[in-house]
Amino acid sequence: MPDLRQTLAILRSLQDLDRDLFRLQDELRRFPQEVLRKREKLRVEADKLAEVEKKVTGAKVRLKEIEDLTTSQRQRVRKLEHEAGEARADAALHVAFQHEIRTLKRDIGEAEEEGLGLLGEIEKLSLERTALQAVVAELEREFALYSANIDKETKQTMERAQAMERERKKRGTAELAPDILGQYEKLLASREGQAIAELDGRVCQGCYVAVPNNIYVRLARRTELVPCPSCGRILFLREA
Repeated sequence: MPDLRQTLAILRSLQDLDRDLFRLQDELRRFPQEVLRKREKLRVEADKLAEVEKKVTGAKVRLKEIEDLTTSQRQRVRKLEHEAGEARADAALHVAFQHEIRTLKRDIGEAEEEGLGLLGEIEKLSLERTALQAVVAELEREFALYSANIDKETKQTMERAQAMERERKKRGTAELAPDILGQYEKLLASREGQAIAELDGRVCQGCYVAVPNNIYVRLARRTELVPCPSCGRILFLREA
């Protein structure tokens, strides 16, 4: 097994590599999250478009119902007007016809007002639909392009990470004592890819907390691995 100086040299060499490896692994975790975020943004706009489409369809269906109803009511009015003309001799019947004619004309007028309102609503919704269609089309284009780029970046990142893993094995991991390697890798996971830190001016460069003087003394002796009492990272002194 290597002495302490060699052990620290191996750990520092590993740290240089592992810092980049941790960053690549973080990117690999982030890529799918970014894809999901963009997909969710697209879904939200697509749902808005679908809701507007539903409103347009509903308004058009109601407008067609009004048109059909008023057409049949006008036909009924013409028929009643003809029958009223033939029933002038029967005053009571004539009055009944006139009452029904007025009622039908009032209903036709109300329906036409509703129809005009629906036409305005359809026009407004159509403009909104056109705008949303443009937004969705652009988001779909961006998402397709982004997904293709992410696939390419993911492949390249995985290749770099695998190359780093192979290089890592060459940098003395087999020479380290299992307990030291285990301690180092546990710190890598808990300290976001930085398991060791320089002690500079009595300040740990991992957490930027000043350490007691005895920590510096223990490091200077180079007889043991010394953790930072604040963050737990393995400390080292830069060689003169």
